[in-house]
Formats: sequence, C-alpha cells, structure tokens
Amino acid sequence: MLTRKMSVKWIVAALALVIPAALILAGPGISSKPQSNDEELAYLLVKLEKQTRAVIAGHYGRMQDGGPDETLEYKEMLIRNRILPAAVADPIFAEIVPKATGGRAWVKMVVPEPRNPNNKGDHVALSMLAELEEGAESVWLNMDGAVYYGEPITTKPGCFTCHGAPAGEPDPYFPQYKKNGWEPGQVVGAVIARVAAQ
Repeated sequence: MLTRKMSVKWIVAALALVIPAALILAGPGISSKPQSNDEELAYLLVKLEKQTRAVIAGHYGRMQDGGPDETLEYKEMLIRNRILPAAVADPIFAEIVPKATGGRAWVKMVVPEPRNPNNKGDHVALSMLAELEEGAESVWLNMDGAVYYGEPITTKPGCFTCHGAPAGEPDPYFPQYKKNGWEPGQVVGAVIARVAAQ
C-alpha cells in the first residue's frame, strides 16, 4: 500500500514526465506556429534541448529527505561529476542531431562570451541572441536556404554558484574560469537550431 508521501512523489514524478511532453506536443503559440516540416524540426530541437537542460538544472534544487533546501553534498557531487546543463545536454545534441539528420540540422546553446568554444554562435545566431536579450520570447529566421529558431536561456538559482556575483571572482569549482556576475532572470544565452533545406 502506498503511503501519502509515496503517492505524492509518484504524482509529482508523473507530472514531471507528462507536462513537458504536453508542452512540446502543443507547439508554439499561434503567432509563431511552424509553417513547414523544417520549421517544425527546428522548433522541436530547441524544445528538446531546453527540456534536457531544465531536467539537469532542476537537480540543483532537489530536496532530499524532506529537507527544505538543496543538499550541498548532492549539489557538489553533480558539479564534481560535471552533471551540468551545458556539459551534458549540449554535447549530446551537438553529436546526435547532425548524425541523425545527415548534417542537415544542428542545435546548440549560444552565448556571447562562451567558456566552451562550441557555444560560440555564427553571425546569424548572435543576431538572434541580441533580439532575445531585448525581450523577444522566440526568434525565427529564414535565410541562406536554412530555417533558424531560437529561445532564450534565463538564469536559475543553480547557475549562481559558478556564474553569479561578483563578476571576475574565480569559479569555486572550476577556478580556471571567472564568475560572470549573472543576475536572477537574466537572459544569458539562447538555444538555437538551424535546419537546412533538404
């Protein structure tokens, strides 16, 4: 027999699976509805990478043993093992998407001053990122025979250990890098997909 605490955990786990799938299947709002298969693919790639990043980031605030706050030991274990949104989601998508599409598509995180050189955007991606930093919820572009779609990445509480204030101070876990001085809710990058015409 399930206890009340166990049944609540099962419900939360089920919702964690169902809600993201429903959001992905629901598609974008009417104003940004994909018009072609290439646009649909670009949209889905961005949603899938963002959802993967969100699942990983969610573990930084994970409650353990009913405690009110994150367990520092657990958080440190994730960081030590490089279970970080950028370190896990980005390499997976960078490898799988081009292979699965015969090199026709890519999706990645783009940031203005990346720690990882793979997160450097081309001129198109950087122009899209600038629009997102100015408040756009998403950006579509169709140029050079390809469809681009992007959505912003905003800071979450788990970001601040390595990327928060004060800017310029060494990252406590990766001292070869400096903290960025990020603030709550700040747009710090974008997930952008590019799908070339078939």
